[in-house]
Amino acid sequence: MLSYEEILERALRAAAETLDLEEAAESAGEEPLADSDGEPTEVREVQTLSDAGFMTTDHGVVIRLTDGREFTLSLKQYR
Repeated sequence: MLSYEEILERALRAAAETLDLEEAAESAGEEPLADSDGEPTEVREVQTLSDAGFMTTDHGVVIRLTDGREFTLSLKQYR
C-alpha cells in the first residue's frame, strides 16, 4: 500500500507534467515566461526526487524547464 507521501508525490508529478506555464502566467495577468531568445519557457521534464538522484529520503518532485532552470517541491508532513 502506498503512503500518503507517495500518493501526493504521484499527484504532484502528474499535475506538473501537464502544467501550461504560458496559460498560468496569463491567468495571473503576467507576461509568459521566456528564455533569453524570447522563446516560451515550458516544462521539459518532471521526476521524483528519488528518480532524479537526490540524496534524500524526502518525497517530492524536481521540475526542469526548457530554459535550464530547475525547481524542487518537497513534501513534509507536519502533523
